[in-house]
Amino acid sequence: MNNILVTGATGFIGSHLVNHLSNNPDNKIYGLARSIKQESTFKALKLSDKRNVNLIFGNVNSYPDIEEIIATFDIDTVYHLASQPIVQIAAKAPVSTYSINVMGTINILEATRVLSQQTDKKISIMIMSSDKSYGNSNVLPYCEDTTLLNGSDIYSSSKAAEDIIARSYAYNYDMNVTVARPANTYGLDFHWTRLIPTIAKTCFSNCNNDRNDNNDIDNNRELILNKGSYHYVREFNYVKDTVLALETLVDNIDKTKGQAYNVGSGTILTTEQLVDRFLDIADTQIKLKFKEKSSIFKEIENQYLDCTKIRQLGWKPQYTIEQGLEETIDDYKNWFDI
Repeated sequence: MNNILVTGATGFIGSHLVNHLSNNPDNKIYGLARSIKQESTFKALKLSDKRNVNLIFGNVNSYPDIEEIIATFDIDTVYHLASQPIVQIAAKAPVSTYSINVMGTINILEATRVLSQQTDKKISIMIMSSDKSYGNSNVLPYCEDTTLLNGSDIYSSSKAAEDIIARSYAYNYDMNVTVARPANTYGLDFHWTRLIPTIAKTCFSNCNNDRNDNNDIDNNRELILNKGSYHYVREFNYVKDTVLALETLVDNIDKTKGQAYNVGSGTILTTEQLVDRFLDIADTQIKLKFKEKSSIFKEIENQYLDCTKIRQLGWKPQYTIEQGLEETIDDYKNWFDI
């Protein structure tokens, strides 16, 4: 039996990771979360019904709690995804963002280090960083070995800090720590300020109440986007591919320890192109409206990754952007009962 701790287990990627790992009956999963919302991926995937999934409410900011969990449940593997993940919120709440993203990571690493020394047990740890850690760069794509981490805004700098700290623990203490730097990940997600959830909610929320006499959906809905970002460039991963990449890093820990790995699909689109793809696959039309974004909301204009390194481990994306969006749209339609 492989005892696995997933922090941030009720979050977007964390829930999809728990769902994937729970399909292996040899895995016993302990999901750590601060809370669970009614509208959440964890509930949508019905993860509480899975016999090998155990949800624990707690906070990565509490070192004693983390140490107790790892010791009590004899944890073999840690996937650390708990964080403040929303860029806009991070800009408004820097102290809590650094507390969760940086000190929470230190608590995971330190508790694991101490317990590993006491038990002479090697625990594998995957730390979730982000492509945002690179910050603005004049040279694209970002490459792990040649692009410096230069996260400038609050969120990006917090992810760069935990990235460096994680690899320092591997270097100093010979710990089995690896780091993932995924591109923008999409799928069934209930963070309504993010792009894909925003489009989905605009298209499908209360859809059954918005049909005309011909049973067609009225197309008077407005998608509100931040002015200036419509032509920004991003790389987009379907969440199931991101989850498989995280598992690949842990399964190859002898090779990946102490290193960071980009996780990207190779699908590089502007915001405009992604919106058009979504609406085309969903076969719906909406009106676009642009608002001035907050002065503290700083965005990187262009981001995409060189993923040669992780592909050498045997991982590659299984979904095209069309396949990923089709599944995502179907999932949202089911959620909104369309």
